Amino acid sequence: MLNHPEIQYALSRAWHKDIAANSLERWLELSQQEGWEMPVDSLTLLTSLFGASWYFTRFCFYRGNRVIYLFEDNNQDISSVESSLNVLKNISFDDNLDEAIEQLRIRKNEIMLSILLLQLGGVINQQQAETWLTKLADYVLTVMYRLFGLDQLETIQCSVLAMGRFAGSEMNYGSDLDLIFIENILVPDSDEFIVNKVRKMLRYISTMDPSGALYEIDMRLRPHGSSGVLVTPLESFLAFHQDEREVWERQMMTRCRVVVGNEELSERVNDEVLNQVYGEYEMSYLAKEVIKVRLLVEQELAGGSDKIDIKRGKGGVMDIDFLTHFLQLAYGAKCPELKSVSTRQVLKESSKLGFVNEKTALELLSIYEFYKKSEAALRVFDMKSISKVSKDTKSLLPLARATGFFNEDHHQAVTEYENRLMQYQDRVRQTFESILHAAI
Repeated sequence: MLNHPEIQYALSRAWHKDIAANSLERWLELSQQEGWEMPVDSLTLLTSLFGASWYFTRFCFYRGNRVIYLFEDNNQDISSVESSLNVLKNISFDDNLDEAIEQLRIRKNEIMLSILLLQLGGVINQQQAETWLTKLADYVLTVMYRLFGLDQLETIQCSVLAMGRFAGSEMNYGSDLDLIFIENILVPDSDEFIVNKVRKMLRYISTMDPSGALYEIDMRLRPHGSSGVLVTPLESFLAFHQDEREVWERQMMTRCRVVVGNEELSERVNDEVLNQVYGEYEMSYLAKEVIKVRLLVEQELAGGSDKIDIKRGKGGVMDIDFLTHFLQLAYGAKCPELKSVSTRQVLKESSKLGFVNEKTALELLSIYEFYKKSEAALRVFDMKSISKVSKDTKSLLPLARATGFFNEDHHQAVTEYENRLMQYQDRVRQTFESILHAAI
């Protein structure tokens, strides 16, 4: 079976060919021992998976024949993901919370695996994958909110805000959850109760076990960062954002949405906080501040000369992000179409409104897709939230293959990928500078 032409072709295009071949050989041996059967089409898709993700390779061996159904033809469309999400959202427990959360971990990993298989099979593109990965995170967080009784509180209202990529429906493989918890205390001295519940819930979300963790959690975007309280009182949250804030803090709030929570509290957050973001700004000052913070992030957080930083490096993802932040803050008060949490959507609306040339917007959207596909290939291997990669051929080859560079000469494939990446980085930085400098 290993020598079948279709499987050999899949191996020749695998992102990590040696890992794919070794894992497939082990799987076929195990299948023979256990009497499992998989058709060639399913084994071809399994080969692609083994070459893309060591995390999901381990998960497949952990689950054994219980994941085989995911590779069948009738599961290779988006309706299978929708059905699985509906099953996931109904997870509940009577006596054993640990068993319910273990079931949630397994179901979450199976759905994420289904999304990855659809992408590897060419059924969905990177943007569609991110949309479904975000829906999955929404469902998981909503289930956890319910499992820990945060929907049944009588003395406190509670809402959970998504920030960053999570807010913008741009979750990638390995993305963490940027969260802010808001409380509105109805009965004095009841806040310690909810803090304990939230702390326990977050611990369960990030705990790793044989079936994997649900998500890593990042709470640093809450008011006052890591030194702030775990659950922010509504009045404190309102006061913080109604005060004069730094431009970078306004940028951050352009990527904020309520995921789950008390309806009344959620409406107040939307009405009284999120609308405060889009005020009147002096254009020159705004542009200078956005440039200053962007360059500061690049200098302090991007990788050194021996690494490529797809996200924070010069001309990377954050150039496009910061450009859209600027456009939103500059024109959002008068153009509500720009009040979007999605980088892609802001680019599209900015083009329609004439703030960005249509050709430039389409070019940036195409580059953004390339960047996010590269990031996906980097992260999905071990489900880590990373954006830096070494410049050696071994490290860059999976990214090259994931983005369509299949030259049999691996060094040449990587060279072609790097050339394309540098071309894109130069173009993005040029566009970023020209638009913002024109406002100064």
